[in-house]
Amino acid sequence: MRTLCATAGEGRLAVTCQLTETDGNGLTAFVYGGELPHVGGQALASPGPELHGERLSRVDLWTATVPGHKDVEAAAAIARELCLATGQAVSVTVGLHVDGASASDIAALAANALAAARACLSSSRE
Repeated sequence: MRTLCATAGEGRLAVTCQLTETDGNGLTAFVYGGELPHVGGQALASPGPELHGERLSRVDLWTATVPGHKDVEAAAAIARELCLATGQAVSVTVGLHVDGASASDIAALAANALAAARACLSSSRE
């Protein structure tokens, strides 16, 4: 197993992804940042099942959220993208928080979360 780490964004909008590979048996990621890293939402993505040689779906996705948190939206986007890119099961936990965040702050945090995950994925292929 190996763990990769990447950060995207700056200051209070910086987001870090810690991605652990399990040698072809799945990935797990913790994506955190803003002013108060925490556990807010989780997503699990798996390549869709096959039936008679036909893939029934590209990705199956399950989510869970801490009440009142929107972190699950970023978790789902990241889990789906990593699953499609690797063909492996992926578990992603996200916790992002900025006090008094504006709509543009939230959009920046979401973009930085995805960018940090993509940077980890790129590093894993080197």
